[in-house]
Amino acid sequence: MQGTQVILYNEGATQPQQDEAGYILSALCDVYPGYPWAVRVYEGGFFIRHLGYPPGWGMNCKTPEFGYSASALKRTVVMRAGEWLERARLKRSRNLYEDEPGWVEGIPAHQQPAAEKPGVIAQAVFAARRVESQVRPEVARAVKEIHDG
Repeated sequence: MQGTQVILYNEGATQPQQDEAGYILSALCDVYPGYPWAVRVYEGGFFIRHLGYPPGWGMNCKTPEFGYSASALKRTVVMRAGEWLERARLKRSRNLYEDEPGWVEGIPAHQQPAAEKPGVIAQAVFAARRVESQVRPEVARAVKEIHDG
């Protein structure tokens, strides 16, 4: 990863929110370096996302009424970002390989990245509870769409 630049972004509407976003981004970079992180702090919570995925994909964290101590905030950030990495099938450590964004658990199949959509068909076929003697029309259409491009 030497020489590689990673884009980082933080945002807050007020100076205290901007400062908190900077703290959260710093915690992310300490624990999971090499990933392109974005953090937005808003009244009542914060949103962590990986910049390789669409803007609405990430982890939304509500702030408790009593707030966070610095250690509790860092723990929440580390846990939520780690969960995101696991859902995206990325390493929960330093990003050494610059993995391409792919399938994310918890996101509807029709919204997954285009390169991952053929896997949806295979998952749908293997998830069937009974064996059909005929190919279902919607599966045939989906396979045709994939092959036609």
